Order: sequence, then structure tokens, then C-alpha cells
Amino acid sequence: MNKLKNTSKLNIDYISDLHSSFYLKKEKSLFWKNWILKNKPNSDYLIIAWDINDNKEELKRTLDNIIENTNYKKIIITLWNHDLYLNQRDILWYLDEEENEVKTRNFEDSMEKYLILINELHWYKDKIHVIDFEDFIIEENRVAITWNMGWYNYSGVNDVDKYYLEKYYKADFEKMSFANFTSNDRNFIKFSEDICSNYKFSEFLERDLVRRLKNIKKNPKTKDYKIVAISHIKPSREIEKDSKFNLSYSPDQWKEIIKDWDNAIQKYNLWIIYWNAYYTNNNLHKIYKQYWVDYWIYWHTHISNTYNYEGIKYSINSLWYYWIEEINNEIKTLEIN
Repeated sequence: MNKLKNTSKLNIDYISDLHSSFYLKKEKSLFWKNWILKNKPNSDYLIIAWDINDNKEELKRTLDNIIENTNYKKIIITLWNHDLYLNQRDILWYLDEEENEVKTRNFEDSMEKYLILINELHWYKDKIHVIDFEDFIIEENRVAITWNMGWYNYSGVNDVDKYYLEKYYKADFEKMSFANFTSNDRNFIKFSEDICSNYKFSEFLERDLVRRLKNIKKNPKTKDYKIVAISHIKPSREIEKDSKFNLSYSPDQWKEIIKDWDNAIQKYNLWIIYWNAYYTNNNLHKIYKQYWVDYWIYWHTHISNTYNYEGIKYSINSLWYYWIEEINNEIKTLEIN
């Protein structure tokens, strides 16, 4: 498909995985002045995706810090798993109509928190655009920025690995448990009653992604725009081939592994194979390719790199996580010609 060229070059800065709660708990300055607060003069827009803070008020404090110390035209944000944790410090104010009194309570589930957050933060201080709420269109550059969080469908682990992990090492992918460990995503994310499983939720989100992309392609105004898409989860196992997470074993190798059952989890890095189930949704790249997505920014695997795969430029720039020794201190820029 031939596309019209953009009228000018567009620069978009992008970062993710701020995890600012770890800074704030230690009462440290949120960002070191020698990097994150240095705004790049050639970028009008900043994308902050995912894992900003699990507490609603601290999330706002994080955004306040960035707004006050940068001069972007617009800061585009999106939220998911850590941001949707049910934090007991989160208080929801509401009007009890029967008693005509303002009261407080905690969120009933993560979906309620999510919907309240995207409504409260969209247009926050005239700087924040929540991409979950609506697509962001840059007409002068003929660019449409859209979004889909993506979710776990366990396609990041192949059938052979899955079989042995389940049979010999107590892996339960739906319960997000392995070797007597349960993921915080299971402990602190509570879906609403109509979402019955991770797999069903991933299917729902994929349908919503197709709907968004179709709307861009059907709209006479945007049908030839370049598309920048944002997600949380990795869109294909074929990306990050050089990553330590690109690990798998053959049936013959597994037969040797289970002979050393007591030591195998650490010796053969079975944790890495298990976590692949929650880092990747292979369906997403297929959808991006079908609808001519040009650029895709994703996170969740806590690395920083770029990949070109089947005509799509994938970019990732996670800043840090508490168990990662090296902290990434660079705001990267996506250049769209």
C-alpha cells in the first residue's frame, strides 16, 4: 500500500517503567536532574507508557514533576499492570446519596480504578493525553498514535516447555504461579466479574485493537496517515531474539533436565522460560502487519532497544525496575519522516 509522505519530520520522545513508588518510598528526588528533566528541544511530544506508579496520588505527583520540569506540547500516557494494582492507600471519594454525605472507600476492582484514572488524567493540567481514552492525531505530520495494552495469552512459551513446566514444576499459567510463587499481577490485579481469565481478556483487547485500527483506516482523513501504536506486552517472540528471555528446550533436553529435578529450576533457568508466558502475545504483530502499522512502541520486558521486524519498527525504552542493577538514564526519540 502506498502512503502519502508526511509534511515534515516528527520527533517523539519515549520512556516507560518509571516505577516511581520505589523512588518516593526512599524519599529520593523522583528524577535525577542530569537526565530525565532535560527536555530535548527538538521533540514536541513525550510518550510515557506503563508502570508509572501503583498509587493514584503518587502517580499524579509523578506527572506533576514531569510537567513542571519539561516543556512538551503534550505528554501522552498509557497505564497498565502496576498502575492498576489495588493499593490499599488508594482512596476513592464518593457521595452516599442515601445519607447525603461524602465518604471514602477503596476500589472494588482494577477495572474500576482504570476507568477512573483514564477519566481523571485525560487533559490533566492541559498537558496529559491519555491514549487509552482516545487516539492522538497529529494532523500537520499526518500521524495517528493509537493504543492497545495487550495481555497475556501464554503464546510466549511453546507447547513443549509448557507441558514440562506444568507436569513437573507446578506451573499454572492462568493462576500465574510457579514453584510456590504467585505473581503480583495475580495478587494485586482484580478483574471485574465479566472478565473470567487472562486469556479471555487478551481476546477482548485484540478485538478492540482491530476496531481502533479499522477506524483509522476507514476515516478519509487518517486512512493514509502513518500509525504509531503503543502496547505493554511484547508483540512477537521473534522480537528480542538476542534477549536472555529467548530460551527454550527440546524434548530431549527436558528429559535430561527432569533427571536433575531438585536443582533444575535455577540450573536451567526455568524461571526465564516460565516468565515468557507473560512477556509475549504473538497475535499482536499479526494484527499490526495486517493494518499497516509503521511504528510500535512497547514495554514490559525492561530493556532498551529497537528492532525492525517484517516492515514494522519496534522500539522499547524501559527505565528501570527495582531488581535490575543498571538503570537506563536516556530518553530516546522516535524519528518519523
